[in-house]
Amino acid sequence: MKDNYIVGLIGAGNMGEALIKGLMRSNLVRSYEILASDLAPRRVRYLEKAYGIHTTRKNHAVINACNTVILAVKPQDMESVCERIRHLITKDHLFISIAAGIDFKRLRKYLGAKPRIIRVMPNLPAVIDEGVSAIYCGPRMPERYRRFAHQVFQAVGQTVDVREERLMDVVTGLSGTGPAYFFAMMEAMDAAGVKLGLTPQMSRLLTLQTAVGAAELASQNSRSPRELRAQVTSKKGTTWAAMNHMKRKKFWKTMEEAVRAATRRARQLRA
Repeated sequence: MKDNYIVGLIGAGNMGEALIKGLMRSNLVRSYEILASDLAPRRVRYLEKAYGIHTTRKNHAVINACNTVILAVKPQDMESVCERIRHLITKDHLFISIAAGIDFKRLRKYLGAKPRIIRVMPNLPAVIDEGVSAIYCGPRMPERYRRFAHQVFQAVGQTVDVREERLMDVVTGLSGTGPAYFFAMMEAMDAAGVKLGLTPQMSRLLTLQTAVGAAELASQNSRSPRELRAQVTSKKGTTWAAMNHMKRKKFWKTMEEAVRAATRRARQLRA
């Protein structure tokens, strides 16, 4: 039966659905080669109707049918999910975990000694194929499995290799949590525009397009963000005034501390 499916997903929330869409658009697998499980009946019916994939409400059905299984469950649910499927796991299984903070040691405890394991830290823009995913394979992972993991997550954005597992927590604090930092800044800018007299519609448009434009400019430019900021900061000008205020309020320090706080929390998730 395992030959009928290429990829199985346990957990079919936002990230699971993003991976389903990306895998199909990239032609890495076809709809009938995907089997996804979720406890919610409405969710599995929706995925089956929207994408033509096979679905189930039973996680053990995914283990029995698929050699490659993506664990797209919340960190706090990982132990209980694995506990119910562990007896079915074989040395032929490859598990790809996207749970923040759950390290190899913990995954090995949950899944046992038999399967191959890969950790991935994606981020929310994967839902629009603009994500970035950090991939950690650990020692002695056959190259074909590493390449396959990159293919899966390149279907929803870009990928990077992480060579030291301890850095996965830093990735979680930086890019995994990162979209929220930008959302917070956009939220503040939007609110400031309205308070200063702009209509909500105009303030939102100006804020969002400024964010999109700045990100595109930075991604297409060889200059660093620091150099780009200096380029648009004329002495005694409006940007100069704003940057001086941000320095006084320790904006850069605050951002560093936010990344550190998220990194610490990733470590705490496995305590």
